[in-house]
Amino acid sequence: MKIKFILDNKLLTNSILYTFGSMMTPLIGLVMLPVYTENLTPSEYGIMTTVQTLVGLLQLLLLLSLHGAVTRLFYDFLNEPEKQKEYLGTIFIFVVFFSTIMSIILILFFQPFGSLLFKQIPVYPFYFILIGLSWVTSLLSLPLALFRAQEKAGLFVLINLLKAIAIMTLMVYFLIFKGHGVESVLLSQFFIIMILVVITFVKSFKYLKLSFNLTYLKDSLNFSLPLIPHVASAWIISSSDRIILEKYIEIEQLGVYSLAVQVAMVLSIFFQSVNNALVPRYTRLRKEGNEGQAKKLLNVFSIVILLFGVAAIPLAMLAIQFFTTKAYYGAIGLLPLLIIGQIIKGYYYIPVAKLFYVKKTKAIASSSSVAALTNVAINILAIPFIGIYGAIVSTIAAEFIRLILLTILSNKEKKSYI
Repeated sequence: MKIKFILDNKLLTNSILYTFGSMMTPLIGLVMLPVYTENLTPSEYGIMTTVQTLVGLLQLLLLLSLHGAVTRLFYDFLNEPEKQKEYLGTIFIFVVFFSTIMSIILILFFQPFGSLLFKQIPVYPFYFILIGLSWVTSLLSLPLALFRAQEKAGLFVLINLLKAIAIMTLMVYFLIFKGHGVESVLLSQFFIIMILVVITFVKSFKYLKLSFNLTYLKDSLNFSLPLIPHVASAWIISSSDRIILEKYIEIEQLGVYSLAVQVAMVLSIFFQSVNNALVPRYTRLRKEGNEGQAKKLLNVFSIVILLFGVAAIPLAMLAIQFFTTKAYYGAIGLLPLLIIGQIIKGYYYIPVAKLFYVKKTKAIASSSSVAALTNVAINILAIPFIGIYGAIVSTIAAEFIRLILLTILSNKEKKSYI
């Protein structure tokens, strides 16, 4: 029996391209592990990954999750190109001004915010690097969301490929040839992303009109603001443990744990990259009334999650032995449990796709918020006593709770929709 949705060239091509493009950064990061472990101590690696972790949350707040609105509301203007340009222009203008003003405020009040975020990590220069990196990352997210909505997977891949290679080249130069420390790694990311922001914004200009429509902004914020607790909750579940661990364990131990998390996250990024291709196609199929094909699309994704998740466990453990030094071998025993958490996280994309289509972002946010609160509670209670394993248990528990709640809500919405 021929299954059209599997053989659809557009979907397969975009899935492969999105996967390749999104995986470039973690794969190059994997290749860079020998460079990191040879030139950075576990303490420095812990500093680097903690700052990168905080960027994930801060850039979301600077962006107000409006990149998510673009990937969905873009389709509401498919037959109205001029209105679509006005809509995109409104969002781009607002994000540039809002993120810039907020970044300036955070810099001006660096003392209270810096001391709140860091205990063992020096506020200077790492807090300022954090703000700058969060700002440019938030700006880059917007044109990438546009290219994703347009299903321009080739352009999406090219940008990610250029970013990964350029950052790797600059980091190798500073670490190996100049002998600089962890600051050079983070600054390399800032400068390369800033250049890409300029390039992608210029590329996006022909798809938008420099106008400001308050109604379009209001509609987008109504869609995106409920997503902030959802996305922030995802960050809390996957990353907040390192912020709490930084206050209870030695920074060297945090570096080893962070390495294990980084390797396990390759699987998460793979699932996300497949989802990047899946969501636009799923949305289009639902819009066209092809409910059967949309359902089959999600079923195939569920099989992909299981197969790749199980295979990732031995591969990740071998990667640690092959790419790192003995100082980081403690990460090997942590990987099986961390990858179980990533498999559970992979399945949450399925109910989210359903709720995302019917614009029930509040339902997504509420379930994620419950899971995040559970995660924080377990982290606070368990980390002081069992350290790293408290963080792992909290992540698995939170991902499982979130998946259950989202599945229940998506089934409920499906019944009401029918």
